[in-house]
Amino acid sequence: MNDLAGKNTIISSLRDVFKVREAPIFIYVIVMIAVFSSTIDGFFSMKNFEIISRQITTIGIVSVGMTLVILSGGFDLSVGAILSFAINIGGQGIVFGWPIWIVYPFMLALGIILGWINGFLITRLAVPALIITLGTMNIYRGITMVITKGVYITPIPSVYSFIGRGYIPFLFYAAVLGIFTFATLKTRFGRNIFAIGGAEESALYSGVPVRRYKTIVYIISGFLSALSGLILVGKSGFVQPQAGLGYELNAIAAVVIGGTSIFGGSGSVLGTFLGSVMLGIILAGLTMLAVNPYWQGLITGVLIVFAITLDSLRYLKR
Repeated sequence: MNDLAGKNTIISSLRDVFKVREAPIFIYVIVMIAVFSSTIDGFFSMKNFEIISRQITTIGIVSVGMTLVILSGGFDLSVGAILSFAINIGGQGIVFGWPIWIVYPFMLALGIILGWINGFLITRLAVPALIITLGTMNIYRGITMVITKGVYITPIPSVYSFIGRGYIPFLFYAAVLGIFTFATLKTRFGRNIFAIGGAEESALYSGVPVRRYKTIVYIISGFLSALSGLILVGKSGFVQPQAGLGYELNAIAAVVIGGTSIFGGSGSVLGTFLGSVMLGIILAGLTMLAVNPYWQGLITGVLIVFAITLDSLRYLKR
């Protein structure tokens, strides 16, 4: 009887674990690490994990902003364009010889302004966020190309490289994860974001200032896109007008693979982190196996479709 009770307790505990939204993706990450470590020499090493941590940082920071947007029932296709706009237009200060303590805040301010424009248009025009941000994505990139004429800013002073060295990018990512994990789980802001994404009209009738909160999440998304751009400049050592291309799709991939519902109102920043880690591990493994880069895009696309299919099934069941 005691053995039977013990087995039942273990089974019950395992069921509780698998009820946690992030559990499956965590298991997938562990499995992928085990598979690549057993098949690729040097994969399981501190040097390789440092490389992976640097690779996932820029997309990861953008993905946190995307998580908040999707949790609120929105969408932001302009994150890569905001990143490029912020570092290229703000980067003109480098050309003019401005000090770093002016250039960096200027870049971040540009991200905030562009995020606010997105939020303002979405909440005031009552047009789907997908359409608005698709439009602003092209506007922001167009302005960037017109002003820069497609010319790189290089070389840049070595002081700008500090933010991209070693584990410093990952420390920024960890700080962003900590702040917004706490904000979504432990504050009124987080509760209202979930409420808006789950049932916007109910939240509105409950007294939640929906327009304000939706604008705030787009401002945060813009700010984090610009911050990611700063780190990208630090890692690369130059500013390029094409920066951020494809970031919107990779960010969405990290979010949905991490378990955040594409319909809004359900998910977590932690899940997005695990999603970005999984994508980083797959990319590193395929690169070390010398797999054709086109396969990497194919695998990412398959993972997105698979994650969205599971989310849709969960939504229909609910």
